[in-house]
Amino acid sequence: MKSFDDRFDEWEGHFEHYRTVLKKRHKTLKPQKIYSRIEKFWTWLQDNRILPSDLKKTHFVRYANDLRSGTLCVETESYSDASLIIFLSHALAWCRHLYQADIFLQNPFEGLAAGCPFAKGNYKTSLTVEEVREILQAPDLSVPWGLRNQAILEVIYGSGLRIGEAISLTLSSVDLADRFLNLRDTKNGWDRCIPITRPAADALHRYIEYGRPYLQGPRTGNALWLSYHHDILTKDTLTSMAAQYSKQTGVKFTMHGLRHACATHLLEGGASLRHIAEL
Repeated sequence: MKSFDDRFDEWEGHFEHYRTVLKKRHKTLKPQKIYSRIEKFWTWLQDNRILPSDLKKTHFVRYANDLRSGTLCVETESYSDASLIIFLSHALAWCRHLYQADIFLQNPFEGLAAGCPFAKGNYKTSLTVEEVREILQAPDLSVPWGLRNQAILEVIYGSGLRIGEAISLTLSSVDLADRFLNLRDTKNGWDRCIPITRPAADALHRYIEYGRPYLQGPRTGNALWLSYHHDILTKDTLTSMAAQYSKQTGVKFTMHGLRHACATHLLEGGASLRHIAEL
């Protein structure tokens, strides 16, 4: 079994990449000033023998307390509230970056604010099964775009697709007989066959047979998802769709969050992290 130090070193590449992101984002600040804001958190993790993958909300509170008390990294000074907020903001931003980059299955600090480490936040860490069910049942199936929307939601949740992967699907990507999606030119440059759930396959069948024909236009070609205006659907439409159904159901969510709910529910159902990562 690998030691803690060996496992911690495996995260060094992700940390160095984020330093590069910070340098590009804050061009007017001196590099060392930028790096010090996140290196405090990195050093704290190492000193407390906490892997980034094991982070929980309680760790954020502990980090805030150590910053405020001056016990962080054997330093004696404590920080002002303004400095504290800056350091905490960078810890939050780094975890958010890892989540958005699909390194984290969940953002461990979701819902926390730098100004109030003990805040419960307005959003849950992950959607519950009941909330997802409500979202999937939200589209109006009496109209073609409602059939389309339900199929999109089922595919993103059931197969854990990224928005870019989902939006680029074509008719030839869909194998309803064997319940697979054939993905091309995905984020990592792989060609993959992704299984789809029975509800997703049923929703796709309804959309392809009874919804898509009414949305076709002269420029739609082989694209799977078509718009109300007889054109190819865009990523912006998926963002608007999430906002629409969030308001309709009262369940706050994004397509990215819906995708990660798939991973969460698979874990809760007993699936291994290795199989989820392969999916």
